[in-house]
Amino acid sequence: MNVDLSMLDLDRTDGRYALANNSHSTGFMPAPIGQKLEDAPHEFKGEQGASLTANFRQHSRYWLSARVINQTETRDWYVHISNFGFQQPRILIRDWEGQTIHTIDNSVTSGATEINAIGRAAKVTLEPGMSYQIVVELSASHVTWKPYIGLMSADFYQHWQMQMDFAFKLAIGIMLGIILLGFVAWALTSDKTFFWGAASSLVMLCYYLEHSSLPAILGLASYEKTAFFWLLVTFSLLTMTAFAASFLQINRRSGRSYSVFYYTALATMLVGLAGTQLSFNANVLVYSLNYFAVSLVILGSGISRVRSQGRYYWMYILGWLPMVLSMVQVIWVVNAPREAVEEIGVSYKMIHVLYIQILHMVLHIAAIVLRVKALNEEKHRMEQISQAKSRFIAHSSHDLSQPLHSMNVYMESLKPHVHGQAGNDLFVRLKESHRQMSESFSAIMDLTKLESGVIRPGLETVSLESLFSKLKSEYLGLAMSRRLELSVEAESLQVRSDPVLLERLLRNLISNAIKYTDAGKVRVVCRSVDDQVVIEVIDTGCGIASEHQEAIFDIYHRSLDAPDTTSGSGIGLSIVRHISQLLDHPVSLTSVPGKGSCFAIQAPLAEVPAQSRNPETPSTKSSKFVVALVLGNTGLRDPVWDRLKQWNCSVLIFNSADEVLQSRLPVDIVMCDDANHRDIALLSDRADVLTQDCVTACICKPGFTLPEHWVALSAPVMPAQLRALLNFAARKRQSQAPTAVAAQ
Repeated sequence: MNVDLSMLDLDRTDGRYALANNSHSTGFMPAPIGQKLEDAPHEFKGEQGASLTANFRQHSRYWLSARVINQTETRDWYVHISNFGFQQPRILIRDWEGQTIHTIDNSVTSGATEINAIGRAAKVTLEPGMSYQIVVELSASHVTWKPYIGLMSADFYQHWQMQMDFAFKLAIGIMLGIILLGFVAWALTSDKTFFWGAASSLVMLCYYLEHSSLPAILGLASYEKTAFFWLLVTFSLLTMTAFAASFLQINRRSGRSYSVFYYTALATMLVGLAGTQLSFNANVLVYSLNYFAVSLVILGSGISRVRSQGRYYWMYILGWLPMVLSMVQVIWVVNAPREAVEEIGVSYKMIHVLYIQILHMVLHIAAIVLRVKALNEEKHRMEQISQAKSRFIAHSSHDLSQPLHSMNVYMESLKPHVHGQAGNDLFVRLKESHRQMSESFSAIMDLTKLESGVIRPGLETVSLESLFSKLKSEYLGLAMSRRLELSVEAESLQVRSDPVLLERLLRNLISNAIKYTDAGKVRVVCRSVDDQVVIEVIDTGCGIASEHQEAIFDIYHRSLDAPDTTSGSGIGLSIVRHISQLLDHPVSLTSVPGKGSCFAIQAPLAEVPAQSRNPETPSTKSSKFVVALVLGNTGLRDPVWDRLKQWNCSVLIFNSADEVLQSRLPVDIVMCDDANHRDIALLSDRADVLTQDCVTACICKPGFTLPEHWVALSAPVMPAQLRALLNFAARKRQSQAPTAVAAQ
């Protein structure tokens, strides 16, 4: 029977007329196979009433017919079709004089096609007072949104298009601005949360633009859902998972949470690979399940963190709800049965989803801001705790150092009263325990000063040759006691650094190398590379596994590969890290477990200035004095060493006077303390060689008895005393010069 349709009167130009209407159209009818639109009948017949449901799963081509009469004075009209999922829609305009075909193609360059934010349109001519048959042909290869087909006057269409395009472009501009801001925040803070948040939003924007007007404007696509579309969906799910993991701070140490996120991402990648081989309907089902799993993991992980982490996780969870609801709508439209409607109205979903995405991004920005605020508050609280700890240690330092010093004095007084092998063994152990306690206390105090910022570096030119000589003299005995070979390969290089801090840094590295090496050798070498000097401390010790190499610089951390018998507090490398940062001397580590380690320090090469006379340097005709220090007390030794180095003296450090004699080095001055003077006195005849060839001095208390020709110095040694001692050595050198000439 004939389908009874009423004529659609076009009696106004300031509104839209919906052609997909049961009162004025035939509804969507499957186009006969092989029949062209040009041959469409003038009257459509069917056994059922009009239907506005087009099932593209069963048929790929549908016709919709309507009759209109133009009751206005306007002859320029537009037929608009929403949704970009249709392939080359065609429009038949037929009157009593003939018919015209308008093809809406996918190119903006076509003069017959208008592209707008939510669809495409064709300009048609409807003469005033004339009636027309309009037949619209739609073709698609998959399920699409219900197509809105509207008829508008040219003036109204232009105004309506301008409003839609403004809203569409504004949304894209806001999203691009937020995405750019996210990448800038990531570049400034190195926080991966900003990166994955911006990357996730960028991929989602590409997903929306893929089925918007952009491909039509660029002429890139026919709106068939190819592998590129499913690739976008896959990347969207992966970046959302990565953003959630970074926000929730999921890492390898997170246990079960890390496994859940890892296998969810792996499953998403497998679905993406399988999607290239599946049909559209199968992909819709598989990706729907995948999206449900990803949403469950993201929301479930967020809810589990609300109580334990902070309130900002509620904002994080709310940020996902707009996206979840939007995707649920997509899944429902694609899979749910089509309901009968009387008229298909215009849908602005293409624009709405962009603002939903903006809401999603804004909520997550708020969550990130709240998280940063919470982390800053936690950081401020920890800084207060750290400052309180530093103040406590500083206040307690005197109370702790005084008993340690007293213990040393008491042990020295106790030594003559210890008899027998058993007593001596106990006394040696007591001394060793006291030494370890003193070293640990000094290390803690050093670290406290470095962390509190009390220490400020004083940069100057430092001679590595002199520094290496001092360190070798200091650690040679320790290395020999452990049956290790200590090799110090010095070059005539100078660096720009703080001499005291650089020495402390190297001392910690060398002692650490000796401590963790059971057999083999320890080498200290340096070399120049461009404008830098690389100082390396190399050992053949236990080595450090790669997963522990960064952690060993943490306070109190010790390598799991270290021997259980190794002594020490484990603070040395933490002090190394702090000093290297303070001096801006980067420290790197290369290590192989079981074979050894190499710590490398980079320091800037110093320009050697022209030598000029220091007004404080003692007046002497010789260019340099050689001074041997036999001082066990570092509190006495270091200030003397620093002052002599400033006066261009070559300073050597020995553990005993016997080492000075065995070295057979041409020494101008030998300086010891009262404890080491007793050892020198025991050398009898050999000790006389020192007083004959050089100036001998002892740092002792007033009234301490010294042999003839010995110079007494008070503690601490004042610069004036050192100048007088060097002047005395200069006069002695000059007095010996004629004798040396006569002997020749």
